[in-house]
Order: sequence, then structure tokens, then C-alpha cells
Amino acid sequence: MLRNGLIGGFALLLQAATAAHGQPVDMLLCLAADVSESVTAGEYELQRRGHAAAIEDPEVVSIIGAGLHGRIAVLYVEWADQLQQHAGVDWQVVGDLASARAAADRIRNAASPPWIDMTVRNTSTSQVVEYCLRRFRSAPVTARRMVIDISSDGTSNVGARIDIIRDLAVSQGVVINALAIEDSLAPFPDGTHTRPIGGLVSYFRANVVGGPGSFVQAAKGYDSFGEMIRRKFILEMASLP
Repeated sequence: MLRNGLIGGFALLLQAATAAHGQPVDMLLCLAADVSESVTAGEYELQRRGHAAAIEDPEVVSIIGAGLHGRIAVLYVEWADQLQQHAGVDWQVVGDLASARAAADRIRNAASPPWIDMTVRNTSTSQVVEYCLRRFRSAPVTARRMVIDISSDGTSNVGARIDIIRDLAVSQGVVINALAIEDSLAPFPDGTHTRPIGGLVSYFRANVVGGPGSFVQAAKGYDSFGEMIRRKFILEMASLP
């Protein structure tokens, strides 16, 4: 009888803890889209449409549904410099085609950041990583796996060193993956931002991505962004428990 009482008490404590911290999901996924000055209006829309199409892709949804809990939570962030991070879509739980389509529609129709028309928008990859870390801590659901999914066409050129912030994130159990958008028409031809020496993929691999199973993919310009982000989603979902 005592044993049953202890088990019952433990179950109640577990239920209370779950209620306090939100429902469990398989992954907290922060989608971080670069909308700095090097990104044109057309490229901005291609990024949005690409993220939306990827999250509602039937293969992606099928992999999500096969996870331990059968659902993930997604946050969509548009970012530029140290003060410019905008949650276009707050945490959305995705577990089936209906919820995936709802999240995709919210991404497509999200309000633009208030600073999107500013003439100068630098690129602070380190700051968006810090922003995602804060949002993980305040998420309304819980997950053992936390992933920051960065898409960008340039190096971090303002703010804290990205490799230091990357290491901080990894030390907290966060995985950072990246899609390097190599655009031959990028307006910064000096090799210091959109075309660093050695290429963007090498830059992201050395400075940005980290954590178990982390990876970099490359999109040859924004026209191929949608398909490449879909492929990246499939790789990320395949790591679900």
C-alpha cells in the first residue's frame, strides 16, 4: 500500500511538473532568417516562402509525426544587427498536416519587422543566436533537443564574436545548423561579407554551426532556397528521438 502511495504521489508530482513547464515536444526549432541589407525584397519573400513550404512539406510532416511525441515547436525569427530580431511567428506546435499548414500560413502572412526599410541593416549572427537561446528558456513547451536553424548570405560583421556565442549555445545543449546562401549577385563584392575568403560554407562550418550532428548546406542563390531548406528540414527531423 505504501509502495502504491509513493508511486501515486510521484505521478502527481510528474503531472504537476509537466503542467508547469508545458507539454513535451520532440524539438524546439528556432528558424532564423537573415534579412540584413544584403537581402533584397525579392530574396526576402523567397526566404519566407521557402520556410513556409518546407514546414508543410508532407515528407517533413511525416518525419515529425514519427518522433517520440509526434510533434515539434517552431519559432520563426527575422534578424539583422544587434538590435534587430523580430519573431514573425511565435512558438507553434506542429504535429500533423493541419498544424503544419497553419504554421506555414502564419510565416507567409507574418508582419514584417518594423525596421525592414532602414537603409543600413548589418548582420549579427551572434545576437540572433543569443536571442534564440532566450526564447528557448521561455518556450511554453519542453524538449530535450533544441536547434537553431540559421539561413544567411553573409558573415557576422557586427556584435560579439559568433564562434564564442556558438560555443556558449553548444554548452547549453543547443545544436546550430546553417544554410549558406551563395548569391553571385550579392551587392558586397569585396570578399569580406557575402563572399569571405574560402567561401561561406567554410565560414559557417568554422564559426557558426556546432553541436552533435550539426551541418552546413549551401544554396546557390535564393532561387534554390526553398528546395535546400526542405532538404535541411528533413536532415534535422531525421535526428529526432
